[in-house]
Amino acid sequence: MMKQRGDTIIEVLFATTIFSLIAVGGLSLMNQGTAMAQRALEIGLVRQQVDAQADALRYLNRAYIADYGKRGAATTSWNEVIGANAVGSAVNFNDIVINGKCQLPASNGRPFALDIEKLSANPLLAPNAEAATYAKVRYDTSPVSAEGIWIQAVRSNGDDTKPGFYDFHIRACWQSPGQQAPMTIGTIVRLYEPRG
Repeated sequence: MMKQRGDTIIEVLFATTIFSLIAVGGLSLMNQGTAMAQRALEIGLVRQQVDAQADALRYLNRAYIADYGKRGAATTSWNEVIGANAVGSAVNFNDIVINGKCQLPASNGRPFALDIEKLSANPLLAPNAEAATYAKVRYDTSPVSAEGIWIQAVRSNGDDTKPGFYDFHIRACWQSPGQQAPMTIGTIVRLYEPRG
């Protein structure tokens, strides 16, 4: 009579444990790859939003320079953007995240964002530091809203009779899924204006 020998319960449990560890390790690597791809996509989308704000500022500045001295709509739009929004210095970039949350600069001028669909009339938006997904200007809501993206206008320290400039600090801050600290991106656009 021939005895059939099978695997013992210990051997089966050992094989199941090895397979489970490999499966969990593979899923963990896949999740990390997905998270990295999502962060890269968010960063790309936010950079597009920052570039759109910078381009809108450049457009307003060029229109203002072309209209300089005529007091037309371009001058009105530029003055509306600069008006009560310009400050002497911007909030430090490292200070836009406090206690793990994005913070708008409250005590140093009024931050704003631009509605690029309405640059000729009333382009200012009041930003919100909370972003539902990533920092962006939402055109699908009514009214249009800026979430996690804002601009701070900083005037040059100079004589008002000489040509001056404004540094526009464009900042974006949002909470990315799977990250403990918020993601931040920023740039500075310097635009000159005629004075005198």
